[in-house]
Amino acid sequence: MHDHILLTMDSEALIAIDELITASGLAHDEVHVLLEFGVIQPAVSHPTLSFHGHTLLLARRAARLRDDFGLNAAGMALALTYLERIEALEHKLQELEASLPR
Repeated sequence: MHDHILLTMDSEALIAIDELITASGLAHDEVHVLLEFGVIQPAVSHPTLSFHGHTLLLARRAARLRDDFGLNAAGMALALTYLERIEALEHKLQELEASLPR
């Protein structure tokens, strides 16, 4: 099972919520708070609550924030939102710098 979870981190394969919880180290209620805040999204096309493999990376990052900084689920959601925004802005800045004449 763990091999399957490792493989799905880099793919669009679906993982069940129980697999996400086990592999990430988050509690069930923490996953639901991240869902409520829209930080993680379920796979829309799937009838049961399941997630694309890349969601596991976000869930593991949330668990690290909880463990390293003592954040509750709402704090994890806020920190993840800001970290994603910062990464998007850094990517955009790199694109703009690459387009400048040298």
